Amino acid sequence: MWKAVMYKELRETAGIAALGLLVYLYEVLGLMGLSASPFSGGRRYYVPFLGSEFSSVFVYVSALLTIAVALRQTIGESMRGTWLFLFHRPVQRWKLMSLKLITGAGLYLACGLVPILLYAWWAATPGTHASPFAWSMTLSAWRIWLSMTPVYLGAFLTGLRPARWFGSRLLPLAAAALLAGVIQTLPCWWLLGILAVILLDAWLIATILFVAEARDY
Repeated sequence: MWKAVMYKELRETAGIAALGLLVYLYEVLGLMGLSASPFSGGRRYYVPFLGSEFSSVFVYVSALLTIAVALRQTIGESMRGTWLFLFHRPVQRWKLMSLKLITGAGLYLACGLVPILLYAWWAATPGTHASPFAWSMTLSAWRIWLSMTPVYLGAFLTGLRPARWFGSRLLPLAAAALLAGVIQTLPCWWLLGILAVILLDAWLIATILFVAEARDY
């Protein structure tokens, strides 16, 4: 049962994840000077991970990827009328929702991990660029990578709630994105920031499980 549900989630979201990964790789290869695009040739001279070249692209692609995956997992079920089919399986609702969340969040984290590691590997390789590099320069990328998990959960809750789109339905996504941005500005981020992300994620997960149990499908 668990394998069947996970396979279903992976099959339905794999295309979105693959597209997001391709965009990640295209932008990173451009920063490495390996893109075939004529518009990215000069980017190879930026200091890796410093400035906004990598961070701005990573933020936008990650946000779009998390939102697309979350809505596919929720709105997709509503449009096809498959919530009833899933919830009538001999498994508790919270377990099914937890499996969906693990799959969706895991896809984003795996896809987001690839461009960071690839760009860091290139930046750490001698002779690839005329700039100094230290692994501490990647901390901002890891911070963004972790801070996007509330955006995924907020989008998931937005797709799950039965409210009107032009009413309060978008509130969880908007609030999660705003709080994720605020968390980025916290001092001592690797202590306070991670704690804030964990608490926000826990609150969103608890709300998602509550809505899944209370909603009349």
